[in-house]
Amino acid sequence: MNGFRNKLFRFLEGRYGMRGISDSVQIVICCVYLLLVLVNVFARSRIISALLLCMLGYTLFRVLSKNIPARENEDRVVREWLFRMRDAFQNQSRQAEIRKGERAARKEKRAVEKERRKDKEHIYRECPKCGATLRLPRKKGKHSVLCPRCGNKFGVTIAHAYKHDFRGILSASALLKSSSIRKD
Repeated sequence: MNGFRNKLFRFLEGRYGMRGISDSVQIVICCVYLLLVLVNVFARSRIISALLLCMLGYTLFRVLSKNIPARENEDRVVREWLFRMRDAFQNQSRQAEIRKGERAARKEKRAVEKERRKDKEHIYRECPKCGATLRLPRKKGKHSVLCPRCGNKFGVTIAHAYKHDFRGILSASALLKSSSIRKD
């Protein structure tokens, strides 16, 4: 028994062998192999079985190879590919979060603009220097405005003043009067 062990050690001396967890190629092959075995349990395909045998043969080739620099180069290439894949997935999740934040910001901006359109007593203008949004009373004419954020003084012209619209109220009250029941 001891003689067989010594012969095996002499045979494997100078070969690439099994590098354990540090060998990225072997880890990828092992994961793909297990995935294909699971698929083949249900699919029972000869093509998948042949692919599994090829993967097993490539693994043995790598273990018994004496060209260690080539195997290390393969490992480096696969490790770089895995890092790129990881970065791509992380980048996609970051971009999804950014898009989600942008959608929320657009939705909030639309809600603010909707509220501003409802506000008939005020007009909204941006400061040309700092971009702050200022709420100004809707009074017709030229006005001088002082920005509270940056202290910039600029002019604003308001073309239309706010007029209370009593027509809707009057028409509603007239409708109520005309619909009331008269006793003759």
